[in-house]
Amino acid sequence: MIACLQAIQLVVDLGIGRIIVETNAQEVVKAFKSCTYDESVVGHLIDEIKLSLASNFLFWKCVFIGRKCNRAAHELVALGNLCNEGEEVISNSLPENIVVIVANDLLTNE
Repeated sequence: MIACLQAIQLVVDLGIGRIIVETNAQEVVKAFKSCTYDESVVGHLIDEIKLSLASNFLFWKCVFIGRKCNRAAHELVALGNLCNEGEEVISNSLPENIVVIVANDLLTNE
């Protein structure tokens, strides 16, 4: 949920007005669509995310996407895990393996 909030804040900073939050966790989708999780440990984060979405976007929704469709995200996480703690890695282009994965995903979804 923290990563989701940080990603949403980044998108707000970029000035984007519409967002689709994709997750491979069905519980996250349920949390966005109901008040069931308001009293949970992460209830305050869910409330903050919902408020940010409602106040900063013309359109938003949260959808479930299976792990298979998130291969690029998982590859980025794997690359991030290779970084040393506290080390800032700045890149002005996507790693080639991520470009290939995204291109392959686009081809299979057409």
